[in-house]
Amino acid sequence: MKKTKLIILILVSVFTITILTPTAYAGNTQKHRWEGVAIGIGVALLGSAFINQNRHYSRPAPEPVYKRRPAPAPGYRYHRGHWEVRKEWIPPVYKKIWNPGHYDKKGRWVEGHWIEIVNQAGCWEETRVWVTRR
Repeated sequence: MKKTKLIILILVSVFTITILTPTAYAGNTQKHRWEGVAIGIGVALLGSAFINQNRHYSRPAPEPVYKRRPAPAPGYRYHRGHWEVRKEWIPPVYKKIWNPGHYDKKGRWVEGHWIEIVNQAGCWEETRVWVTRR
């Protein structure tokens, strides 16, 4: 118990002395401003380098190697045109199911009836289409 009291007394006295002593201002306060800015920027750059040193950046995928197209057979005519990517809407698919009679939220009886539910939601699909030029 005596050790903890002694440690607490020392810490309180050191804290009190640091708070009560006045800070000394020597010289112009603007004199070393740019040195401080340079030190701050350097610390920020080094800190960023230390933090990001373990990140592994993946290399980009290699470019595909395209082979030359073989010469066309005699009498073959090239078709002029290009590929386009078009978006097509695929409509949703509905399914009919029987909803048996039940009481609703207000306590009223609802007779059984057929309802349609979405079995597969609609979506946009991209397809490649060959467009000829004339």
